Amino acid sequence: MSAIGIEISEKIMWLTLDRPPVNALSYAVYEELSAAFTRADANDDVYVTIIRATGKYFSAGNDLRELSGIIEGDTFPRPYQEVVEEGLTSIIRSSKPVICLVQGPATGAGFCIPSYSDIVVATENASFGIAEIQRGVIGGAPEASYSLPPKVVRYMALTGSFITAEEALSYGFVRKVVSEHDLYKEGERIARRIIANPPLSIRFMKESLASIYPPGRIEALIKDDETWNDRALHTEDFSESVRAFLEKRDPVYHGR
Repeated sequence: MSAIGIEISEKIMWLTLDRPPVNALSYAVYEELSAAFTRADANDDVYVTIIRATGKYFSAGNDLRELSGIIEGDTFPRPYQEVVEEGLTSIIRSSKPVICLVQGPATGAGFCIPSYSDIVVATENASFGIAEIQRGVIGGAPEASYSLPPKVVRYMALTGSFITAEEALSYGFVRKVVSEHDLYKEGERIARRIIANPPLSIRFMKESLASIYPPGRIEALIKDDETWNDRALHTEDFSESVRAFLEKRDPVYHGR
């Protein structure tokens, strides 16, 4: 069953994360994400992509059960990290503008999705976090500096704390904070303003914007994180973190 819904209407591709209960990102979701942006790039009838999500969470990030399965020997057709990289960088490499609509928490890799989008609109109850450290995983802090001030990134990454939608607005990460009722309406309003411009100018502008922070730089940062993540995933503390999470108890760490 697909975890990403796609609807193309009046030059907008609506891409909907739909993997209850928290829209956790799995190997299959990353593949679907990459395929969706490949489809958008190849479709001349798509001018803008809008990413949204169902439920109370935008995305809780990587699927912990799947990550723990990798350590236990589960295999995939392609290297897991390679598929993650392709899925996330497909957003920032998109030749079409990307608007992200965030309701509820967006954490870990789920935070990377709005981070790599061109424009972010959030609801009043949205929040953003690099919370991986709480699960014994090394998160995408270097990549987050693409969108947030370095000191804010350091605080988020080292504490696992979230910032609110209003805080994200003050840092320029979020364009506008709206009610849940107005979220889709505001996203479409921005999309319509983009679509009203000359099509070739939109494409050329996207190419020009890539020079601000080249996608290749993002990819390099993701690759750099692979080594640290691999080390963290093979610790006893990571296994304990997953067990505690699944058993709904506080973890007991031993620094091993």
